[in-house]
Parts: sequence; structure tokens; C-alpha cells
Amino acid sequence: MSENIRGNRTITGAYGELWLDNEKVAELKSVELGISVDSKITGLKGEGTITVFKVYTRGKRILENWIKGKDVRSRIVTSIKDPDSLKGQEERVSIDNVWFDSIELTKFERGEIVEEEIPFGFTPSDV
Repeated sequence: MSENIRGNRTITGAYGELWLDNEKVAELKSVELGISVDSKITGLKGEGTITVFKVYTRGKRILENWIKGKDVRSRIVTSIKDPDSLKGQEERVSIDNVWFDSIELTKFERGEIVEEEIPFGFTPSDV
């Protein structure tokens, strides 16, 4: 592409959104999604992390299901649409069959805003 693209066309994370099981995660700070492969592709592995500002106790529902022996799966949908993006493009990702690897029962540092990291896995074929 020989098109000259100005800096204001760069998409910023300020416009990113995430939904977990059709519920908007308003306290979202960041999300990372990735797919890893070995040097010889023998399979794919999906993994990611959601980081939220601690407002709700989202891990409680996950823990309650684990205690009952339930392996509940979720859906994550992300969207980012910056009004300055080139040609108004939007990027959206939907992932089914999401499982959570662990939950933080408590974590804080005196004088700091509390954040919670929620690691998860998914099957790449469900993206």
C-alpha cells in the first residue's frame, strides 16, 4: 500500500468494548487474545487475559459453578471502533467455548486501585 496514513488514523483502545455472556463488562481495563503454535503446527491453543477494575465480584459465579462440579463455558465478544479509524472500520471478535483457568479470591495494594486479572482459554475453532 502506498497510501499515506496519518497518525490520527491509529485505532486507540479507548473505544474498545467487551461482552461476557451477553453482559457488557463496563469496568474493563484491557483484554489480550492470542493463539499460539509450535514451530511445526500440530495444533492450536487459544488463550487470553481480561483485566478489569474491581467493581463486581465476577469470580464468585465461576467459583460457585466449580464447587458444584460444573465446567461452565462462556462467550466473549470484543469490539473496537475508533471514530478516527481509516474508513470507519470496526474490528469485532466473538469467541465461544471459553473457560476460565483461575480466579483471584482477593488481591489489593494499599493506596492503589484494585484490578483483577482473569486468565482464560478457548478453542481456536470457536473464534
